[in-house]
Amino acid sequence: MSDLHCTGDPSASARAGRTPVLLIHGTTSNSRANFSWNWARAFDREGRAHCEIDLPDSGNGDIQVAAERVTHAIRHLHRAAGAKIDLVGHSQGGMIGRWALKYHPDTRRMVDDYVSLAASNHGTREFDVQCAAQTVCSAAYWQQRAGSAFLSALNRGPQTWPGIDYTQLYTRYDEIILSYRRSALPPARNVSNVAVQELCPAETVEHFGMAYDNAAWLLGIDAIRHPGPARLSRVSRATCGRPLMPAVDPFQFPSNASAALVQSARSMLTTPQLRAEPPLRR
Repeated sequence: MSDLHCTGDPSASARAGRTPVLLIHGTTSNSRANFSWNWARAFDREGRAHCEIDLPDSGNGDIQVAAERVTHAIRHLHRAAGAKIDLVGHSQGGMIGRWALKYHPDTRRMVDDYVSLAASNHGTREFDVQCAAQTVCSAAYWQQRAGSAFLSALNRGPQTWPGIDYTQLYTRYDEIILSYRRSALPPARNVSNVAVQELCPAETVEHFGMAYDNAAWLLGIDAIRHPGPARLSRVSRATCGRPLMPAVDPFQFPSNASAALVQSARSMLTTPQLRAEPPLRR
């Protein structure tokens, strides 16, 4: 798959007890801008195999089409690992894997943990307002409006599946997912819905920052390293107050963050704009 970029030996990583991870970027981004300088770097440090997928149109196109690529990526990494894999997604990336799991049931036995950072699980009122004001939006913006046909189809019936542990991480200062609680999934034994401020009360991170936030990292890696979803009681608060997760180079951070924002701006300027939400394919 030309849109899948992998590092390390998934089979060896799985045998060593380090579950391989598929990283899924958010709307307007790409794998490099979203993850190369934070989570991917962290996984490199611990010798954990990982793959990053590039969604069509920088995640701005029809999410149904993008989800098919995610489905193929899940199958590919699972086959290479010979074992279950984990998913880590930011924004749209924290939601899109759920479409794969819902409509391609074979993938459910392939996934162990799904860690989502500020996921658009139930959409956002922000895109409602924005698309109405502009009268045109990208396909993905239309589909991530609260109450869209796409999200209604995704969330009809079970929203989670037995055998997969879901860790939904979000911030009370999210300016994109409004309200931030729309990231949460229905309570269950295999689901943790946690605001990073529950771990570190002074945390002021916003939507984009969840990709590199230290508290989000502490909770996310707890889920990946232990059975079950993240547990607040298991995570140390000793490093609360640090804004950046350990793998982020503080000297390179300004240029990396700027490059990610430039990528998003470029994507927003070049993506086809539609007058309505794409029709459901299911």
